[in-house]
Amino acid sequence: MNTRKLLGAVTAALAVVVSAATVPAAVGATTPAAGEAAELADGAVVGPLNGGFEDGTPGTAIPGWTVRGGTVGGAEVVTDPVFSGAQAARLVDPEDTRSYGLMSDRFAVAAGHAYQVSLQALVESGAPTVYLYFYDAAGTQVGVEWTHFTAQPVGEWAPLAVDATAPEGAVSAAAYVYSTIPRMTSVVVDDVVVTHEHGPLDVTDLGPAFYSPNARIAETDVLADGTPVAYVFSDGQPVSLNVVDLRTGELLDSHDMTGYSVASAIEVAEDDTVYFSVRAPNDGSLWSYDPQDRQVEKLASRIAGEALLRNFVIDGNTLYGSTYPNAKVYSYDLTTGEVRDYGSVTDDGDYAWGFDLVDGELWVGTGTTPHLFRLDPVTGERVEVPLPPAVAEEADFITRVEQHGDLVLISYSPAGEDNTAVYDLTTGQWLDPFAEVTGQWSETELDGRMFYTSASGVHAFDLATRTTQDIGWAAGPLAAELEGTNDLSLLPIGTAELPGQALVGVRVDGRVWRYDPATGTGDVLTPGIKGAPATVHSVGHGADGDIYFGAYLSAGVMARVDTDAGTVEQLTGPKQADSIVAHHNRTVVGSYPGADFHVAKPNEPWEWGTNPSFLLGLGRSGTYGQDRPLTMVSAGGRVAAGTVPNYGELGGALTFFNTDSGRSDVFRNVVQDQSVVALAYRDGLVIGGTSIHGGLSSTPTQTQAELFVWDAEEDRLVTSQVVVEGAEVIHALAFDADGRLWGLAGNGVLFEYDLTTNEVVRRVQTPARAGNTWGRLSELYLHPDGRLYGNADGRLFRFDPDTERFTTLITGSARNSAVAPDGSIYFADETNVYRLHPEGDR
Repeated sequence: MNTRKLLGAVTAALAVVVSAATVPAAVGATTPAAGEAAELADGAVVGPLNGGFEDGTPGTAIPGWTVRGGTVGGAEVVTDPVFSGAQAARLVDPEDTRSYGLMSDRFAVAAGHAYQVSLQALVESGAPTVYLYFYDAAGTQVGVEWTHFTAQPVGEWAPLAVDATAPEGAVSAAAYVYSTIPRMTSVVVDDVVVTHEHGPLDVTDLGPAFYSPNARIAETDVLADGTPVAYVFSDGQPVSLNVVDLRTGELLDSHDMTGYSVASAIEVAEDDTVYFSVRAPNDGSLWSYDPQDRQVEKLASRIAGEALLRNFVIDGNTLYGSTYPNAKVYSYDLTTGEVRDYGSVTDDGDYAWGFDLVDGELWVGTGTTPHLFRLDPVTGERVEVPLPPAVAEEADFITRVEQHGDLVLISYSPAGEDNTAVYDLTTGQWLDPFAEVTGQWSETELDGRMFYTSASGVHAFDLATRTTQDIGWAAGPLAAELEGTNDLSLLPIGTAELPGQALVGVRVDGRVWRYDPATGTGDVLTPGIKGAPATVHSVGHGADGDIYFGAYLSAGVMARVDTDAGTVEQLTGPKQADSIVAHHNRTVVGSYPGADFHVAKPNEPWEWGTNPSFLLGLGRSGTYGQDRPLTMVSAGGRVAAGTVPNYGELGGALTFFNTDSGRSDVFRNVVQDQSVVALAYRDGLVIGGTSIHGGLSSTPTQTQAELFVWDAEEDRLVTSQVVVEGAEVIHALAFDADGRLWGLAGNGVLFEYDLTTNEVVRRVQTPARAGNTWGRLSELYLHPDGRLYGNADGRLFRFDPDTERFTTLITGSARNSAVAPDGSIYFADETNVYRLHPEGDR
């Protein structure tokens, strides 16, 4: 989000009125003038008139309100049901071709101040929408905020609330209860209240947390004029398509794919047209790039109704592709744009991933349950190819399929001692796998050999003898340049130094290496591929007192905020840091994939891999099967970590480890089939919150999240129980100033838990709901002012445990947050870091 947009939203606020007794049935007959609104205290009611519908009688016009819509339905005062007082209002929308609404008269507001409209609603059918409109002195609308409430309980009263900030020029506002055109809704509303929350906040934009190339998908081609080029995508905000001249390293062209952050597929046609897809957001879009006129064009979206296009292969004028989340195969006619949906190839997986055209048939590899299919592109008939037992039993995904002569190579994950199986088309048998884990493969061959990367270097594989050959990589000039290579190609370069076929590798940092396998010569190009701000993914405190941010699927970056100077420093890091915690004088970073843990010592230069150094990894495969360390806490002499399991699996783990020795104790399924996603610690007890959801593409067996208490001294479970009915995740935990434990559930309930009696003492309904199944991007912590602060689903909030007043400070853009010793709160949107001074509230 850009600075202007975030700061425009930064004063949006919400104070949920917890007790029904504090909600007036009707607002008084007078409302403050615009100038007076600026002087109102936080929580003061500013409108609307007759918010409790006590004025007026059934069958007549409602004082203070205007009914909008057709004549078939509408709104009127009712005496039953009511939430409080003697009357309420029923809005009825009986048509799916018209909208209906109930608009309040306007009331005074002050520009730049935060407001909240709240009401009680009893949904009888359909789904209501609540708006807050803002107007200038001339009566022109200058702003609006709304929420569609599509998941409300039917037949019972429930609170609805919408946050908004009065934009520049606003002097008045109006509340609006609405039913959209396609919906047919009947809803009874009562106690409509708009409150003034606070004035503008003191927020400073510190800029992007990290900025670097992040080349994860690339493809090469030789253009009609003989120019060898690489098409390199750099993920970020936004993802960019970069065209590199492989003779000189010159950046020939670059296109920002505004609105998208990750590349997902690319293929080059015979006429040199590039076809590709980008995602995040996932709209299943197909794009083309013409290297002659250097134009990008969007061809289609939601192909086959899918969210993500995984892999492409082109045969003549037909592009074939695989998808997620329904594991489909489709074809796209490059001439007419016609799409043929072959449907899902499997009913026990979400991903159709590995993909190639093998002797006229489409070979499709799937996950999270691995299968390999042959699909006839004419008839659509598919036949399963039995996988080797080791792959079928141990793998989760078939990630690549590629034909080389009479052999078909498939790669799979997670990898064991190897990750590539070889199928002989002539015998219909699987051969011995490669002797080590392979990385990238070349799509073409040279002198009967294909090439591949592994941890030990680049090798050749002779297709006739079916043997691996040494090409001198380890002793060559590029031996140290292999790390981070995400694409391997073989093509003619045509320069004096590299006159023939050369291997080309594209690294995650955007650099490109070139190697002649005949002569053993090579070099590295730095084409200046445009980087972009990476997506912020996690936040935590370091042992030095500073605040650290981790990145999502990056080139290997983190950020450190100097809380004394208020400055952001980019650091090296893992590709994805899931959690960060201070433990005594160590800074611990948990990363995905495989739930790895690195430890940094104080007073030593930060250099990822050295300091922090690798301590231990739980691993996707094997006994533990863990993948994402979403939470950590310093627990006495050890660190406690909570993890989400591997793709397709249930059963997270609670892990304790010593940061010096690396000795660990892993307890899986502390709560059966649930992930551990939130942790707190006090007096020898680790308290954990769970999610019923496991790794991606898993199916929960449980229906409600639990809170558990673990004795960290005896390593035993004390108790585990459902503390919030209906919540699928308990995603944040913290102790308040009086030592009371508070937790935040996925349905927005804040609860106080007594560790002496192991009972819930209080529950407070808030709008701070979990934004995803694991409760990611959620924090809860004690502030020096004695109140709890945190964030959930883009909402930065403050909560006073004594008064139970919940105030939203920022809506929609606060992804991660942590408090500095001076009380400043540092938070991020997708890319930038911001500093908030709560004491700057006016």
